[in-house]
Amino acid sequence: MTIESAIADVQANVGVSARHLMTDEEIRHQADDLYFTASTLKVPLLVELYRQVDGGTVNPNSRVELTDRLRAPGSGVLKEMANGLSPAVHDLAVLMIIISDNTATDLLYDLVGRNNLKQTMRDLGLTSTSIPMSCRELLYSMYGIDTDDIAEANQQVMDRLAMSIVIEGSDGLSLEHSDVSSPSDMVRLLDMIYRGDILSASSREAVLDILDRQQLGTIIPHYLPPGTKTGHKTGGVTGVRCDVGIVYAPSGPYAIAIMSREVTAGKEIDRQLARVSQAVYEHFEG
Repeated sequence: MTIESAIADVQANVGVSARHLMTDEEIRHQADDLYFTASTLKVPLLVELYRQVDGGTVNPNSRVELTDRLRAPGSGVLKEMANGLSPAVHDLAVLMIIISDNTATDLLYDLVGRNNLKQTMRDLGLTSTSIPMSCRELLYSMYGIDTDDIAEANQQVMDRLAMSIVIEGSDGLSLEHSDVSSPSDMVRLLDMIYRGDILSASSREAVLDILDRQQLGTIIPHYLPPGTKTGHKTGGVTGVRCDVGIVYAPSGPYAIAIMSREVTAGKEIDRQLARVSQAVYEHFEG
């Protein structure tokens, strides 16, 4: 299967960027277009967190207390835990990436500060990347959630996600106001992480280790040869599905970002995007 035919089979507006980190060969399809990040926003947030670790303003072993204010509906387990639980910052980062825990994400988002995250993206030249909304803010906006009861809010999100009920015209559905990036920005960020350009050696190792422990593997690694090491982060909300990461192929590692919006494929979207990932792998491996 060629990359072009795999992309043509995707029932969505899809953008792809990939860069072989040994040869610098690139693959691009609508790579500079804007796409909603969904949970792939957690990769830029992870970078900002460890930049602050490097700067001495965050201790990865310090603890953050769970409170109702930062509970977020959707994926994860922390929303089910009792107030007073105080996981370490590093543990929150692990939960944020490997099971896409939204409450862990919002605790870290609050810790590092949205303005700091925004400034870092500008400093890194990632001009298409904007993360103005926490997970809670995004989901409440998209799905019209009007309760502070986390159990009720979670049920509303699950019900409205299942029925594809969204609030048209909401900030969460606006490319101008929601969390957005481009495939090329995501690949550039992954490239900088891998090469050690933006983090200390210890923070680079921590970030790559967390990405490598991902438990949700239905897109980038799904059709790759068994045992292929992949560090990545998926994302999805109504009409949106993404996966970004690094594949450690026999010819050397490559960064890849597959992002889609206006998805009409339903549950088949992961399989369709996984075929794009497979085609990229086969291209780089000859």
